[in-house]
Amino acid sequence: MRIPQQIIEQVRQQSDIVDVIGEHVKLRKNNRNYVGLCPFHKEKTPSFNVNAEKGIFKCFGCGKAGNVITFVEQHMHMGFVDAVRHLAQRAGIEIPDEQRDDPTGEFARQDNAMRALREVAEFYQQVLESSDGAPARAFFKRRGFTEQTCKDFRLGAAPAAWDATMQHLLSRGFAIEHLVDAGLVITREDGKTYDRFRGRAMFAIADSGGRVVGFSARMLTDDPGQPKYVNSPQSIVFEKSKLLYGLDRAKRPIQAERTAVLVEGQADVITLHQAGITNVVASSGTALTPEHLRILKRFADAIILVFDSDEAGQKAITRGIELGLAAGFDVRCVVLPAGTDPDSLVRDKGADALRPLIADAKTWLAYQIDRLRLTGQLDDATQQAKAVRTMLEWIASVPDALRHPFLLRDVAEAFRLNEQVLSQELQRIVGGSTQRAAGRPAVRTETPSTDAPAPSAATSADRRTTYVAALLPSERELIRVVLMVPDALSIALHEYHITTASFWSEGGRAIFRSILVGTEERADASYHVLHDSTLTADQQREVADIMFAASAPSTSWKQFDVEVPGYDVHRTIRDAMLGIEIHRVHQRIDGATQTLEVTADADERKRIMFRISHMIQHRERLRGAFSSDPRDLSWLHADQTS
Repeated sequence: MRIPQQIIEQVRQQSDIVDVIGEHVKLRKNNRNYVGLCPFHKEKTPSFNVNAEKGIFKCFGCGKAGNVITFVEQHMHMGFVDAVRHLAQRAGIEIPDEQRDDPTGEFARQDNAMRALREVAEFYQQVLESSDGAPARAFFKRRGFTEQTCKDFRLGAAPAAWDATMQHLLSRGFAIEHLVDAGLVITREDGKTYDRFRGRAMFAIADSGGRVVGFSARMLTDDPGQPKYVNSPQSIVFEKSKLLYGLDRAKRPIQAERTAVLVEGQADVITLHQAGITNVVASSGTALTPEHLRILKRFADAIILVFDSDEAGQKAITRGIELGLAAGFDVRCVVLPAGTDPDSLVRDKGADALRPLIADAKTWLAYQIDRLRLTGQLDDATQQAKAVRTMLEWIASVPDALRHPFLLRDVAEAFRLNEQVLSQELQRIVGGSTQRAAGRPAVRTETPSTDAPAPSAATSADRRTTYVAALLPSERELIRVVLMVPDALSIALHEYHITTASFWSEGGRAIFRSILVGTEERADASYHVLHDSTLTADQQREVADIMFAASAPSTSWKQFDVEVPGYDVHRTIRDAMLGIEIHRVHQRIDGATQTLEVTADADERKRIMFRISHMIQHRERLRGAFSSDPRDLSWLHADQTS
């Protein structure tokens, strides 16, 4: 779906950001802004600011920033199109259906499949409440699910007939192709088509936005020739490696605690949610995958693995530890009483039997050592060395290298080993992994400034760090002016001939480039910059900081009969340009000075000293230009020999 740009602008302008955010965050007026506790991280002192005039928000604690559409995307975990649709519906703005770029028909197929799934989910719920749904109702009742829980999780029942579901959907205007794409029917080689799900209890599987994308169907009889569960097949709308059951209901509790509890099955999720443990999800018909954890990383920093107490469940925990560490999580594990799973434990003994186990969950290391010891895998030195090496490989996979020494220390203490020996082995593993993964020399992603001196080998790392640092104060001021002051961008472009090359830092160039694109595509460049996917998160936060720092003289001055001087756009732009140029010359002086220190040839040293002297004089002339007419740009054409 491609939404017309004018509709997006209309949605943004007619969606009061204070009202929208106020539905999720308790805001209070504070001067020109509204403030509240940030919904994206835990805090006790409000640092979340909303500016109604500019239509933006910014948290000065965690750095989240954006506009009303960005907020809906991040807080309600929607894609851009869904966020715009949500706000459009809220504002009573109609989005024309005909605006679609779908040359292959893929979007239309997905839409029809999703409509069929939504329709059939309602149909299965109706069947559950009918006489045909009695076996499924009895099954859900035995599992302890209340009527409200069945409604909340859209549990249902599939008719026992061969084609009841298909006939119902065909009568609603769907075509067989739609049902095939939705995974609801099966077509045999002889051409006969029949329902995939028949006479089973139905668990609707939703994506993170709450849209039904598939089903898991549980057998209600004791027929040994039938599988216990039948799941939706992979399709254009259902990809089980990317779906976490219950995430649509659990994402807010998970985000609030920054911790997710991972269980194995749908029944575990439903039972725990019903018992009040709501930050719980499960994989959907497949083992835990890196993709599952990548999705979960948007909401959580820690995962707690609560799998069955049998051997298969414990092996799954070990796999979860390995994947969780590689995904950057703090991983903890719960050891359930023998013969239980999360569902049965809560049903038999109540939620209070599980809560302390979750609260006191073991670290991944403590769990793994206990398991290895109980299974006799630490009985001799060879087995112990193998176990330690496996743990070091896990530690090597942790993306945050700063955690490595702390994890290493824990392993050393647990096995009473020399930490230095473990550190050397870890470095060997990390080095080997890097070579295997790369297979080629590392590529430097930063592009050096053409004005920057070539760094020596000893200082190259520092140079890269300096290069990607925050914007220069002069760059921030220049960006603030062209974004916030009327006509300032036109003045900067046409009178001062500012381009992306006028900026020193890569961040400054990227942001100014985004401003130019946004101005060409929209009347308001600030929206484009805050939402520009080509900018890094740090660069977008820089823009939000600049916009929140922008201020105007208070009208309260009028009551004191004080004349407030007019804002001089030309001087501000000129001063910012001078500041950037002075910094550029200063960097050249530093580079030449470093070269001088390692140059032995006397004649070459004299030439370098002459250039340094010349650049110092030029820098002083630039500083003197601050007192000149701001429209006098003769300093731009002065001798800049370097």
